[in-house]
Amino acid sequence: MNLKLSYFLKKHGRRINLPLFFFYTTLFYSCLTNATDFEAGRAAYLDRNYEDAIKIFKPLAKKGDSEAQRYLKLIHQAGYRDKTAYKDGKAAYLKNDFKLAFEILKPLADDGDSWSQYILSLMYESGQGVEKNQEESVKWLILAAKSGVPKIQYDLGIRYFYGYGIEQSYDEAAKWWESSANAGIADSQYNLGLMYYRGIGVSKDKNKARILIKKAASQDHDKAQHRLAMIYALDDEDFLTSLSWLRESAKQNNTEAQYNLGVFHEKGYGVSKDLDKAKEWYQLAADQGLEVAIQKIQALEKKDNDVNPPLENITADNSKKGITEEEILSESPEDKFNLTNWLREQSDGKYTLQLASVVKKEAIIHFIENGSFDGKIGFIEVVINGITRYAAIYGLYHSYADAKNAISGLPSSLDTKPWIRKIGAVKKILR
Repeated sequence: MNLKLSYFLKKHGRRINLPLFFFYTTLFYSCLTNATDFEAGRAAYLDRNYEDAIKIFKPLAKKGDSEAQRYLKLIHQAGYRDKTAYKDGKAAYLKNDFKLAFEILKPLADDGDSWSQYILSLMYESGQGVEKNQEESVKWLILAAKSGVPKIQYDLGIRYFYGYGIEQSYDEAAKWWESSANAGIADSQYNLGLMYYRGIGVSKDKNKARILIKKAASQDHDKAQHRLAMIYALDDEDFLTSLSWLRESAKQNNTEAQYNLGVFHEKGYGVSKDLDKAKEWYQLAADQGLEVAIQKIQALEKKDNDVNPPLENITADNSKKGITEEEILSESPEDKFNLTNWLREQSDGKYTLQLASVVKKEAIIHFIENGSFDGKIGFIEVVINGITRYAAIYGLYHSYADAKNAISGLPSSLDTKPWIRKIGAVKKILR
């Protein structure tokens, strides 16, 4: 003990409360130490020595020091993270040790680490190591996206577009995809391009759509390459450029691109007619289970080549005979028939016919493709008792009576009983 302090206590010890004296003395030195540590942490932060800064600020933050907490967030927002801790947390997550992953990643997420926040979002979404909580999942995902990570912004856009665990909003989806697209994420460029092409959530602008989709296509995004090919074919009838992008997409085993190359060779769009080559491309698509490609092969095999006239040499210059979207697959069957977002845009007071409901998407697509329906038909994704189902819907009607009258126009081969449903009621169970 300091000699001066010892003398003071001998002289005045009887007149002071010793426990209280030592409490305040400890508190004084504690505050002095905290202040000194904080300044040391701040100096390390200013020198961009983030590792040392974190070591200093973490104990202070745990004691409730708001400034230390603020600096920890600034460090993570600057792109630095405790790499060792995050690596251990991610490894635990990938090994399905969710309890350990949560213990490691939660403090990092609280400090503002975006990728830790992202994994927490996934854990809450699926109930991995924590109670399933969509609201909590979205909270962490938004925090992670706000830090500016383009890949996470893309995922948040998906949530908003489809309304997964959050109120559906095309505007918000477009906002986050635009931010991500500007950073070069091909998936965001492609999705935002489709929104501009179709006028969903943004003003229809085919020029912007083309620019965005081309950027994604240039990054070997097979769906973007296929879509760009369809833009050149349908909007410009530039079959040579379309063929070029179709081939790039087909190289990546894109089923629709393979099918459409079959169509181009069968019809002579941009190339000479060549049924053997058409069959080859149809076969590649058929091998992946594309039903329409299988049907094409069967139809070509039935042709009697002996009675067919000689094949015409049709080039890109003389084949502009009004190619139609019905001839080619401008969209995948899933995209083509999914009416979930379309239904969201309809008036609650109108009606539709529900024709079937199944748990497998492939089954509902098969039902639609083979049903010989004349009107607008597709499927919607609904959630019933926590289970996702796919329901086939047909038509849009202003009144119950109109919907009832439409039943008589359904194919006679239909073996299910149509259910007249109000749009507003269906919206409540949409996924």
